[in-house]
Amino acid sequence: MTTLERTLAKALTEIVIRLDLSEDDAIAEASMQLLEPMIAPLQDLSEQDRQVLAEPINQCAWKETDPGGS
Repeated sequence: MTTLERTLAKALTEIVIRLDLSEDDAIAEASMQLLEPMIAPLQDLSEQDRQVLAEPINQCAWKETDPGGS
């Protein structure tokens, strides 16, 4: 995965996490409107591309659960 791809995957992950953690109902509704157009292209990815994209997403998830941040 290129640096650009990794950076975009990380940015996408951060956006989804922040929207998901929002407690404001208006933001939650707006976030679904923002995320829905993104879902279809991601579903069209090949299994190999999904795995490549999942790698930096999983790394971000581990960092979120590790308060020390590695």
